[in-house]
Amino acid sequence: MTTGPAETAAPTDFRSETARFREELVKGRSSNQVALFDFLVERSQDQRSPKEVEIALEFFGSDATSSGTSDSGVRVYVHRLRKRMEQFYAGTHGPRLTIPKGEYRIVLLDVPEPEPDPSALGLVRRLLTANPALSLGLLLIVLGGFLFAAFQFWMVDAARPNATMAERHTLFGTGASLVEPVLAVGDSLFVAETEDQTRVERMIVDPSISSRAALGEYIKDHPEDFYRLYDFDLRFSPTGSVLAAWNVQEAMTADRGLQQIDMMPVSAIGEDDLRQHDIIYVGRLSQLGPLKSSVFSQSRFVLTRFDQLSDRADGTVFRADVFAENPKRGTTDIGYLAVRNGPGGKRVIALAGLGDLGTTAMADLLGDPLALVELKKELGSARMFEALFTVTSSPGRPVTRELIGVWPLP
Repeated sequence: MTTGPAETAAPTDFRSETARFREELVKGRSSNQVALFDFLVERSQDQRSPKEVEIALEFFGSDATSSGTSDSGVRVYVHRLRKRMEQFYAGTHGPRLTIPKGEYRIVLLDVPEPEPDPSALGLVRRLLTANPALSLGLLLIVLGGFLFAAFQFWMVDAARPNATMAERHTLFGTGASLVEPVLAVGDSLFVAETEDQTRVERMIVDPSISSRAALGEYIKDHPEDFYRLYDFDLRFSPTGSVLAAWNVQEAMTADRGLQQIDMMPVSAIGEDDLRQHDIIYVGRLSQLGPLKSSVFSQSRFVLTRFDQLSDRADGTVFRADVFAENPKRGTTDIGYLAVRNGPGGKRVIALAGLGDLGTTAMADLLGDPLALVELKKELGSARMFEALFTVTSSPGRPVTRELIGVWPLP
């Protein structure tokens, strides 16, 4: 496999391949992806790839310098474009376009055709020629197993969309049944830290300081930090929360080709929004902001720390590795799912976690029919509920999600 920037590849090959992929991209009717692709292709001729802030300014304009979600937005757009390329070239060899990890440029690769494993072919050939009767029997067994597996896969695959759709509609509703739904993404306050009151040393996120009001309370309790911490009205949304919100967006609107649900940072949610819209929250529990009272009203649980959830009934404490020191050893998180009545009778749906792993697992739950069926059995006829999950990630293994319990709400 050869790789390199656009200028090192044959110009004709690069132009023809970008034109071919762009034609496919246009069919998806996503003007944002097409615009991002054109921008990256143009900048791929430069000696250096564009910085994240340059792309943010190109797509978000002057708001990029004041929006706490613009950087996450750039990473989301690039991630989706890279994924689209991988899908377009899946199972093929030869010239292909890609976006290298850690760079914002289009690169042309030459993927050679894979060579067959001679040792494996030789083993099969020897088995077939050594004993014809045995070979025929083995062939019939393999063929029978393949047909059985194909039939089972067809049955499951045919039932999966309808099962997923039906169970998801029962538990959460759809974009059609929800009342002018809004997707709220968890965010926190960026605080500027200075040591000499003349220049900013760093920007920090403190889980205990989620808003301007919280910063004011913190300063009251820590007056020595009055000249150390400053509020520039900047917000931060974890990349994991933003990606999870896009997955929820697709799951809630793809069933019937509905238009996208409005998405905004949770800090922008006001009282009027809570009374006029069904709110779908996606993010960390410590970043609920104005939704905190609605989500934890009549809840069995209380958030005692940004990484800790406590059971009011029996005192059980659930902890998560929100900022794991060594993720390679595995990570444990807590996923939280709730559907409850908000102010004015509108619904508040929380797909959250103590950390990003739990948040992602709750978003992925919308596409898991078996988990939705199990959840529905536990709920019975209850429409308002909260559920808790243990989410674990280990190196080399898929993320696991285990239901701790489900509790109906009044």
